[in-house]
Amino acid sequence: MSDYQVLFSGQLVDGFDRERVQASLADALGVPENKARYLFSGKTVVLQSKLSEAEANRLQERLHDLGALARVKNLAPKAAQPADFESDRADKTLRDLTAAHVECPRCSHVQLEAVYCARCGVEIEVYMRQQRKARLLAEKRERDAAQKEQLSPHGAIVAETADALAGDPRRKPAKKQGMLKRLFSRS
Repeated sequence: MSDYQVLFSGQLVDGFDRERVQASLADALGVPENKARYLFSGKTVVLQSKLSEAEANRLQERLHDLGALARVKNLAPKAAQPADFESDRADKTLRDLTAAHVECPRCSHVQLEAVYCARCGVEIEVYMRQQRKARLLAEKRERDAAQKEQLSPHGAIVAETADALAGDPRRKPAKKQGMLKRLFSRS
């Protein structure tokens, strides 16, 4: 079955240098070094998912040789057994239930908190920023449209003309003329 994930949370094998391991991981995973820095943020990151058990173990060994301590997680549903809460308490370890989970805003995949979605590969924070920006622009367009609708048709024309003339550098200032000249010059 292909229900295994390889997880990494920034832990190193004893005797390995962080910068060297970071460069090796960037090369092995095919990501730029600046994005490989996110692997060492202390958060658990899904490196690969939907692997067979043998593939997951091989990747874990390869990462260990590079100096990174990774773990393999089986996502296959366990057989239904009656809950035995006493054995859980005696275990004295935190289960994955307490780990921070995040839902991908693009494909709704739920995974441990990570920079990239394990299913669609989108950078979650950047995608959320883009969505927020698009939402704010749409709201601004709606506000502008509502303001234009509030003006009467005659008022809208006058306002647009005044705005156009105010910003027109070719417009000459009006000459001051006497009242009689203005009246008789229109003929």
